[in-house]
Formats: sequence, C-alpha cells, structure tokens
Amino acid sequence: MRIDFKNMGNTIDMRSFELIAETSTVDEFKSLILNLKGKKIDETNGRVEKFDFKNIGNFYEDTVENYLRELSSIKPIKKEKISELIKDIKAEDLSSREILMEGSLKLVAKTALYYSKVGASYIELVQDGLIGIVKAIENYDLDCPIEFLEYMEFWIKYEMIQSNKLVVEELKSPIIAYFKNMKVEVYKSENKGVSSDMKETNAEDIKKVLNMDIEEFENLQKINDYGFLIKKEDKEEAEVYRSIPEIDIRLAKVEKLMSVSNLANKFTVTEIKILDLFYGLSGKRKYFEEIGEILDMKPSKVKAEVEKLMIKLKYNGKKEWIDEN
Repeated sequence: MRIDFKNMGNTIDMRSFELIAETSTVDEFKSLILNLKGKKIDETNGRVEKFDFKNIGNFYEDTVENYLRELSSIKPIKKEKISELIKDIKAEDLSSREILMEGSLKLVAKTALYYSKVGASYIELVQDGLIGIVKAIENYDLDCPIEFLEYMEFWIKYEMIQSNKLVVEELKSPIIAYFKNMKVEVYKSENKGVSSDMKETNAEDIKKVLNMDIEEFENLQKINDYGFLIKKEDKEEAEVYRSIPEIDIRLAKVEKLMSVSNLANKFTVTEIKILDLFYGLSGKRKYFEEIGEILDMKPSKVKAEVEKLMIKLKYNGKKEWIDEN
C-alpha cells in the first residue's frame, strides 16, 4: 500500500491510521514509522460507537475491573526518564526494561480504550499493546530521529490494530472462502472439460481468471467435495452469478466492509474520559464527585455510567460495522 504522507498534514484520523497499520507487515510498518514523525493520530473525531446492550455477547472477562484498580497505584514514567531507560535497555539492563514495561501499563490501558472494538476482548488488546512495547524496544535505534515514547506509542497502536484484525479475519474468512467457491462453480460451468482430479487443469488460466493458484483451487475443491462450504442449494445460488467478475465485485465489497477501520468502536470519547479519570490512567484516580465536577455531571450519573461501562469492558458485544454498504 503506497501512502502519500506529505499531503496528510500533521494529523491523521484514526480510521486512516488503522487502514495503514492493518495493511502493513511488521517490516513495512517499521519503515513507515519514520514517516510518522511529529504526526498526531486523531482518535477523537469521527468515531462511531455501537454497542448493543441487548446483545452483549458471551465472552466475559471478570478480571478487567481488578486489573484496572491495580493500575491506579502505578506511577507513570516521565518522558525524560523514558529516554534514559531505552539507552540502558539497549545496553541490556534488564531492570530498566522491567521499569519501562511496568511504567507503561497505564498508557497501554488507556490506548486500548480508544482502540476497543465491538466483538473484541479488552484484555487481549492490552496484552497485544504490551507486545507493541517489546517490538518498539527491539526495533528502536538510538540514532532514530523519533523519540522513543512516540515510537513506542505507534507500535502499541499497531499491535492493537493487528489484534483487532484477527477478530475481523475470523468473521471474514468463511465468507471469502464461500465466494471463492462460488467462483470455482462458475468456472467449472464455463469450462465443462475441467478434470475432476485437477491434473489436467490449466494452472495459468486459473490464476488469471480466478486470481488464485492451482493449490488453492484444488484445496477449495476438496473442501467443496465434502460439502463443507458449497451445498446443493448453494450451487443453485451460484448460478445467480453469471460471471466471475460479478463475484469479484461482491468480494471487493466484503473486503471493504470487513476491515478494522470499519469495525465500530466500543467507547465514546466521553466514556473513555470517565474511565480514564475513575481508574487514574492519566494521573491520580478521581471519584464520582470529582469526575462530576470535571465533566459537569451529577455523581449519581457518573456512578451509573461507570457501572454501564464495566459491562462494555467485560463483554465483547455484537460485532457492528460503521458503513454497512
């Protein structure tokens, strides 16, 4: 994916950044980071939050509340201290590595709130964020023009986006396989001479027409023969598609719809602010009365909001897309 960073300005909206990270390998992202120097990821504007309290999902994490409470006692590391720590870590000082990891827990927990998606696990997102710190340490060069804190934040977000990508792929894979089988059915109907054992199939033709290699074609056909993906009624439906390009259009729509950037957010900006203050992720922990004064809310309303937000934190929720078309 070619990206024009020069025309992006100093601020990149969150959905654009998610698209960049989702479509980049680790090595590609390592190179891209250098182009992100000084750019701010806007994680507040353009957010679309969807969470159906009538369908909260069946994935329950009872450890979330205790984990966030424990974080309230951890002091975040000052920016200048982080610069010193990374130098010591590069000199293989294990104690500095431990200090950095522990001191970054609040940063990871807060970032995970912004990147929490419906259908995803908050704790898994936090764990992947910690992996992002490890990758930042491994890939950082002391001569890098980007300060380590900024560099680390990019890696934390990258790993969280990759975590969300797994959720999307879990949904997308069977649908993609289904439509690819549709393509095989149409191809077979257009090429009656295709051998059942595939030995006489023209590999170059399959790659050109179906955009898949002969091995994938054969594997899909084997699965199809067992009736796992394409049943009799599906074959009849396949006849609706008159051409392979028509199926490709449907596939392209699925790819566009089912992406991390199009998966709805779980928390609004205000909700994140409430959790941030209540668990002290950006500083000292605040209580209902204090949060109420800051956000101009009654303490009883703050309490009710926290209770509601704990449901969002503990349950994955039904997967919802921002753009359904």
